[in-house]
Amino acid sequence: MPGVFFLMEDGKPDPMVNVRCKDETKELQDILENNHNLLPGEQIDPDDPCRWLLVKREMPVPDPSGGGDRWNIDFFFVDQNATPTFVECKRFGDTRSRREVVGQVLEYAANGDFYWDKEKIREYAEEAAKKRGMSLEEAWRAIQPKEVDSLDSFFDRLESNLRQGQIRIMFFMEEAPRELKSIVDFLNKQMERTEVLLVEARRYSGHGVTVVVPTLFGFTEEARLVKRNITVTPRGGRAWDWDRFFADARDKNVAESTIEAMKKLHDGFKDLFAEIVWGSGKVSASFNPKWGSVSSATVFQVWSSGSLSINFYLLDGSETARSFRDKLKEKVEQELKFNVPSDYKKKQPSYKDSVWVPKVDLLLQVLKELIRQHQETAV
Repeated sequence: MPGVFFLMEDGKPDPMVNVRCKDETKELQDILENNHNLLPGEQIDPDDPCRWLLVKREMPVPDPSGGGDRWNIDFFFVDQNATPTFVECKRFGDTRSRREVVGQVLEYAANGDFYWDKEKIREYAEEAAKKRGMSLEEAWRAIQPKEVDSLDSFFDRLESNLRQGQIRIMFFMEEAPRELKSIVDFLNKQMERTEVLLVEARRYSGHGVTVVVPTLFGFTEEARLVKRNITVTPRGGRAWDWDRFFADARDKNVAESTIEAMKKLHDGFKDLFAEIVWGSGKVSASFNPKWGSVSSATVFQVWSSGSLSINFYLLDGSETARSFRDKLKEKVEQELKFNVPSDYKKKQPSYKDSVWVPKVDLLLQVLKELIRQHQETAV
């Protein structure tokens, strides 16, 4: 039975056709490379949805005994918590999706710390970011990294997680055989530090449109509790709030006018019913507003150093988010006269306090109007 429908003008549902994958490279790998959000971060962690930084597609796995490359992992991602995430793509008709691939990824989990070090991983990540028209710094900041405030610290943590076996293994498939679902469920309940997950990315076609519906399997609440109770990676971040943010800005000798503008932004975001997400970096503080009706991602990032970033790159999880992103870009460019890169959809441009502070009232006015328009459209 089809699971996705068009609702026609007469109110009757018209089922879309489930499309089987024929070309694994084009219909799974290429799509995932261009749409990282098909790995459903909200389903993995509803409280802090995973945000993905691509390290490398076709990540080579060295042969410890032979010296050459033994095979490739389809994708190596890392999330905002510096958790290494290995993704294997397989179409339903590939019989290897049942056994061989499970053996391979378990070997990654057991021996990953022998395969790569942080220098090699960072080199690959720089290449992947460059391919997307970004610097690694821009791509890294776009995922709003947790509890670290520098690239070096982030890759130190990534390497540490790899060595401790705190990794995530994901199977990305059009449809998973029942046997694989059972294996994933069993492994995820038994492995204390390693997450083993499965994503079915079913494709449906109709009326000249193809949609992809990703669904997560393997992370039951029982499995979540196992990870939550056992995982012991030390966390070095700080719990920031406005008072600590304010003190940190003063310690950094930020101008009083900038601190006042940041306070005005903070209060203005709350007046517009934003959820304020506080950063947890060890050195620098930040607050990040988000509007759940727009996106699960945050829209801005305000640093205690005085800089303001706009998270265009993150506003890509839905048509609503993309529409808001594009309107925000237009307003920021035309009314605030901020410089916005032409490839803004992939970027997180940052503005010094000398640029945004004089226009803080206009910024809040523009944002208020955008939120109002969004709410009227939603109704």
